[in-house]
Amino acid sequence: MIPENILAKLELIVGASGLKTGEALAMIHPGSDERNLDATIMVTPRTTREVSAVLRLCNEQQIAVIPHGGRTGLVGGAVSLVGQIILSLSSMNTIEMVSASAGTAIVQGGVTLFALQEAAAHHHLSTGIDIASRGTATIGGMISTNAGGMEAFRHGVMRQRVLGLEVVLPDGRVMSDMAQVPKSNEGYDLKQLFIGAEGTLGIVTRAVIKLAPPDALTATALVACQSATAAVLLFHQLQANHDVHLLRAEFMAHDYFVVAVDHLGPPSLASIARAPIYLIIETDAADQASAQSALENALALTIEDGLVLDAILAQSEKERREIWNIREDSSVIDRVHPNGHWFDISVPLQHLESWLKQFHEGIAMLGPNVHGFAFGHLGDGNLHIGVAGISDKKAVKSLIYATLREMGGSFSAEHGIGLDKKTELARLADPVKLDLMLSLKSLLDPNGIMNPGKVI
Repeated sequence: MIPENILAKLELIVGASGLKTGEALAMIHPGSDERNLDATIMVTPRTTREVSAVLRLCNEQQIAVIPHGGRTGLVGGAVSLVGQIILSLSSMNTIEMVSASAGTAIVQGGVTLFALQEAAAHHHLSTGIDIASRGTATIGGMISTNAGGMEAFRHGVMRQRVLGLEVVLPDGRVMSDMAQVPKSNEGYDLKQLFIGAEGTLGIVTRAVIKLAPPDALTATALVACQSATAAVLLFHQLQANHDVHLLRAEFMAHDYFVVAVDHLGPPSLASIARAPIYLIIETDAADQASAQSALENALALTIEDGLVLDAILAQSEKERREIWNIREDSSVIDRVHPNGHWFDISVPLQHLESWLKQFHEGIAMLGPNVHGFAFGHLGDGNLHIGVAGISDKKAVKSLIYATLREMGGSFSAEHGIGLDKKTELARLADPVKLDLMLSLKSLLDPNGIMNPGKVI
């Protein structure tokens, strides 16, 4: 347990309201993993200076610190233990500045993605990144896990959205590299070390985020494709089509789509032709009629070519939300097939067809009661994979990871390593890369207080 005198010192730093234990901590939702709050002690600093003081104290006392953002991660990166301290940035949720002329925002690490989206929209801008947990996920957490989402093929992942960064190091020092310009070649780009480091090297307290032009009026279609190869070809054709501006291309394999449409509805979506692959395509234009007409014409040509078997175009905002709900409420799989195993991988688009074939054949060989589900972001090959009906996770991992490396893919696309993928990282990553990671960890965090046991 944390000694009382240390708790008293923490309270002096963050104030009585900034130290949460017992009933105060019980009021907080643990997020995606029930183990996240097991430390039983949380500090919620309000400033970078307070974060610095907390880390300095914990480093001197060699007390582990577990950084928390929105607790939406799916790989155990925010799990804590008794004897550790949770440091939440929930009180550092200020959007300090949005510049319409520069197309940038300066935010504290605890700002949610949705809050930044609203602030950007007020200035006729967008964040250039979107994920389903937008209402809870924080910018600091998204930076620390290098989040991607459905717009990554257009605007990149968080690594490409960050211009500047302020990070508190384990010993309390503050590295401030808050450049507000995309071109800043001032020696080693050290901020990149902390993007995707999952809180193992320091805590992101502030960031400069590059914003993007807003989407115009959209057209949305649910599309049935004859194969993954056809879906990829459709994606490239739409990208090259000057009459449409492709915003999103989300992927759903047949088994996922059937469960989602049967349990989320409406019945009108279930009337679409049965197919191996379904896409949600979204485009935009200056006015709604032009967007609808351009997408309809583009899909009509692909139907003639045989790439597309069927398509349903949303005729209202209600129908648009119904289409998107099938993709975004992916927890429907857990409700229908509980206790499944989930994976987050990237497959190069040229290998998508063969990987899916291998996956479905492997699922069939695992037994008649085993079900496999695949969906994700087509543009960058990021697939979310669920497997239900089997307790042997090792066998499932062997199937999913079997040929990923030789295909040029990744076993960890956008959720990070956390606790769950440490074995895969140690087994599959380049050994020199691992040695360098360990060296950096030892250099920046010699006492090992930052999110210990995660990543490496």
